[in-house]
Amino acid sequence: MLIIDASSADPAMTHSDQIQATVFPLYAVPMMQAHMPGASTLNAQLAALFLGMESQGDLHRDATARDTQFGIFESNFFLHARPEAAIRHLFGFIQATLLNFIQGINQYDEQQMARFALDMHSWFHVTRTGGFQTSHNHPNASWSAIYCVDPGDPRSSQGGAVRFHDPRQGLGMYRDPANENMQHPYREGAWLLNHKPGQLIVFPSYLVHEIYPYDGERPRIVVALNAWCRPATQSSGN
Repeated sequence: MLIIDASSADPAMTHSDQIQATVFPLYAVPMMQAHMPGASTLNAQLAALFLGMESQGDLHRDATARDTQFGIFESNFFLHARPEAAIRHLFGFIQATLLNFIQGINQYDEQQMARFALDMHSWFHVTRTGGFQTSHNHPNASWSAIYCVDPGDPRSSQGGAVRFHDPRQGLGMYRDPANENMQHPYREGAWLLNHKPGQLIVFPSYLVHEIYPYDGERPRIVVALNAWCRPATQSSGN
């Protein structure tokens, strides 16, 4: 099980003959990266399935048109409930990884974990040349995730990349050499993610992000989800 203990983290230290001080990384934004073992075979099955569903027009498309999107096919939000073996395999991995992460980062024991169940909305995106999505976050969820089926073949390093915005308001109100070169975990500014096949990224749903215009030819295919917890005794709303 993943165990994260803030008290055991090594804080930055600065020493001189007169000064001994400790610097703590307050207000950290947790982001988890995992990789699906043996993803290539599964991803080929998922890509064929999703492209086939896309080819059926509006049958599997989400009914809500979003003005933040262009050049993207977005499926309905119940992908995790479908019966296909490849989808069941994918979401078995995603759910196990996500629950492990939730348990570790909250320091829950098995008894505490048994008190709630995980619900989600999930969908796939097929992005064609020129497709993009503007800045957004995901209300009414605790964690969001993106799994990469096929990053496509972007021509540039930023083509189809995910840009996560720094959530600290007022961060850039003043810059000078005293604060403009701080290193991880104190760095400032956006963080750019380039997808890799089989990669799963989990991040807080409040985190604003956008998808840069995709400049490749092969379809860019990802699975996304928003997750939240409910009491284990309460039926799912999905």
